[in-house]
Amino acid sequence: MLKRRTLIKGTLGSIIALGRSIPVFAQQSISSLVLSPGLYLIQGSGCNAVLADLADELLVIDGGLQENADSLLNEINRLAPGKMISRLFNTNWRPEHCGLNYELGNSVAIFAHENTRLWQGADPFVEWENKHYQPMPLNAQANHGFYNGGSLALADETLRFEHLHKAHTDGDIYLHFKEADILVVSDLLAVNSFPLIDYTSGGWIRGLRDATQVLLDIASDSTKIIASRGSVFTRNDLLEQHAMLQSAWQAVVSAFQNGLSLQEFQESNPMQAYVAERGDPRLFLQQVFRSAWYHISERTIPNVI
Repeated sequence: MLKRRTLIKGTLGSIIALGRSIPVFAQQSISSLVLSPGLYLIQGSGCNAVLADLADELLVIDGGLQENADSLLNEINRLAPGKMISRLFNTNWRPEHCGLNYELGNSVAIFAHENTRLWQGADPFVEWENKHYQPMPLNAQANHGFYNGGSLALADETLRFEHLHKAHTDGDIYLHFKEADILVVSDLLAVNSFPLIDYTSGGWIRGLRDATQVLLDIASDSTKIIASRGSVFTRNDLLEQHAMLQSAWQAVVSAFQNGLSLQEFQESNPMQAYVAERGDPRLFLQQVFRSAWYHISERTIPNVI
C-alpha cells in the first residue's frame, strides 16, 4: 500500500511551467438566439448568458466579463425593451460569469451559492493560471445566497436551481426551466475542449464526473443544454463527457497508486484518445492530478493513504 507521505516528493514538487493554452475569454460581437418563447441564449460577453423574459420577470443567468457588461445590457434591452432586470444568477465565481454584477449590484437581486459568494469576496491565488485575484467590490458581490437550491414560478414556467458539490468549483449550480426543458449547466459541461477543474476553489475530477451524472439523470433526449461556451448541446454531449471523465479518474487513480509525479502522469498521455476532439490535455491533466491530490486524505483513492 502506497503511503501518502511517500507521494509528497512526486506531487508537491512536480508542478511544472507548462506551455499550455489557458482559456481566453475575449469575445466577438454579442449575438442571441431564441431557445423558447421568452427564453434567449446570448453569446459573446465572455460566457453564455441566458435571458428569461417571462411575465413580470426579466431574469438573467450569468453576466459575462466586466468589460463586456455594457454590450450585454444593450442586447438585453434590445430583446426586452423597457423592462428592468429583476434577478441575476451567478453560476460560479469566475470573472467571466460576474461582469453584470458591477452594473446591477446596487439595484438587482443577485443570486449565487454561498461558496460562490465567499470566493467573490476572497483574494485567491489560482495556481493553474498563475494569477492572484482581488476581492470583488462588496456592492458587486451576489447579495442573495443559498446552500442547496430552490425554485421560482415564472408565469407558466418553473425554474429549478441546485448546487452541485465540488465539481468545476465548490459553488457550481445548474438551472432547469422545466416546462421549456432548457438546462443551463455553465462550466459543468465542455464540448470540443477539456473542462476546467478549478481546484483552487474546490473543484475536483471525481466531483465533476458525479455532477455530470446528476445532469444526465435530469436531461432527456429532447433537453436543450446550455454550457458556458458553444451553442445548444444535447444529452449525448453529457454522456461523452461522463465517459471521458471516468477515464481520467481511472488514470489518476492508477497514477497515485504507482507513485507517479505530475510530469510523469502527463507524459503517460492518458487522454490520447480524446486529443483529436478536445485538444491539448496538459492543463486538464494538471487540474485532474492536483484536484485528486487534495482529496487523498479522505481515502478516496484505493490503496493510497
